[in-house]
Amino acid sequence: MARPAAEEQELDELRGRVAELERERELLNAIANTAPSLLCLIDPDGTVRPYATNKAFERTLGYAPEDTGGVRFWDRYVPPEEAAAVRTAIEDVVGGADTQPHEGRWLRRDGTTVDVQWSCSGLPMIESGPLFLLSATDVTERRRHEEEVRRSRARIVAAADEARRRLERNLHDGAQQRLVAVLLALRLVRARVKEVPTAVESVDAAIAELGEAVTELRELARGIHPAALTERGLGPAVRGVADRTPLPVEVELDVDRHPEPVEAAAYFVVSESLANVAKYARASSARVRIADGSGRLVVEVQDDGVGGADPTAGTGLRGLADRVAALDGTFAMQSPPGGGTRVRAELPLR
Repeated sequence: MARPAAEEQELDELRGRVAELERERELLNAIANTAPSLLCLIDPDGTVRPYATNKAFERTLGYAPEDTGGVRFWDRYVPPEEAAAVRTAIEDVVGGADTQPHEGRWLRRDGTTVDVQWSCSGLPMIESGPLFLLSATDVTERRRHEEEVRRSRARIVAAADEARRRLERNLHDGAQQRLVAVLLALRLVRARVKEVPTAVESVDAAIAELGEAVTELRELARGIHPAALTERGLGPAVRGVADRTPLPVEVELDVDRHPEPVEAAAYFVVSESLANVAKYARASSARVRIADGSGRLVVEVQDDGVGGADPTAGTGLRGLADRVAALDGTFAMQSPPGGGTRVRAELPLR
């Protein structure tokens, strides 16, 4: 018996709609499979849906499409030490929290890891229930390049410090010793020409001028790289800077010896900061605190001056920030007008 024309038309429209939905599904699959992001659909309990990962996910983590589903995401695809944090982040979104970016590692089938930035997002409700999308970007290469840049900066700082130490030794052992020898010779000459007043005056002037030159050379050598830092460590070197500062400086320091780059960075933070206090702060006193804590060396220099310091006005503070950053440390300055200035650096002790 033939179907009525109206029923046949409805069936044709339904077939057309099914065909359209199939084309849309294929389009969405094609988009997902050509996307560079790692994509994965999960149920509210964190279970990965069968055949619900894209090619980037499967290729990067080393799974076949039929092997990816049926397991809670954090049980298979996350290192055990990070599983609890990933589970909490996903459950927060399932519970209604906003999508947040996260950084971490996902686990490949062979046991190696890939560094990712990832997020979990809720999708529109479908007939089978709510779905959530995990989306991640592979940042392994970017992290590797960032680490290379950090190591390169650290090598540059270490090379510069070695050059400064070498120059300081050359000045101390070479030019400075020669000047001191000339100064002693002039004093000997003066002792022998006491009967000639004009000669005595000339020799006295030469001795005074040479004494100033030796003093300036010593200051120059100390500014390039203090011998006390190399020979005796951070404590004596910092206390020497404080003693030379033309205002009272309280020093709170109780630390052991640390790697040379760390000690050098801490020393120059103190030295540059106290130099700025003496030049610009109009302060009556300053305080230096250096302490070990949680695998980091914390350096603070604070004064009671006029504040309002501009970290971009000169190269000194920017140079300190670069030196600290090269060691993966942090550098900050607070200088409210009228409230003094506080410089703080944290240096990893690894």
